Amino acid sequence: MNFQKTYTPADANLTGFASNVTGAAFTLTASTSGDSLAHQVSIRNDSATDHSGKTVTLVGTDHLGRALTEIVTGPAGSATVESTGYFLTLTSATPSATIGADTFDIGWVDEFLTPAIPMDWRAGVGALLVTITGTISVDLQSSNTDINGTTTTPSWLVDSTANTAFTASQWCTFNSTPRFIRIKANSYSSGATVKLEYAQANS
Repeated sequence: MNFQKTYTPADANLTGFASNVTGAAFTLTASTSGDSLAHQVSIRNDSATDHSGKTVTLVGTDHLGRALTEIVTGPAGSATVESTGYFLTLTSATPSATIGADTFDIGWVDEFLTPAIPMDWRAGVGALLVTITGTISVDLQSSNTDINGTTTTPSWLVDSTANTAFTASQWCTFNSTPRFIRIKANSYSSGATVKLEYAQANS
């Protein structure tokens, strides 16, 4: 199996999904970041009022296109909170109680997951070239879960410590051939890209 793919993440944008939402119901103005990547969602409190006693329910899809719902604790005064989940799409953000005349901004941060890339695990181990441009820190993660054949939540791991938090182009290897791989970005700056090129031994 051979493939190559370049990912160019959208700049972090604290108002990317909505700016100045207010009251008891939030209206989003966008549902994706536009880069086909799943990002953690940010919620910024534009006021000095502490809203940490409330929650915001986020509904959308994850990097696999599966339904994803997360309840996020509201932000304190002039604070920003983030989801733990990575949202490919965000279709709604619903507060547990009104925030009155105060306003929140809803967007995404400089962390993302790529879609899962299928591997031919029967073909033998190959070498993956990860080419980085700009400033970005990434992990190369792998999974042996048959994502297409089960509804089980996949388990992802980093096969080698060399594949953790690297910031420059490198060849990556696996101890065994996984069924799927993905890139997890820990942080990045505007203009950064990640290119994956792979040729398996028996392809």
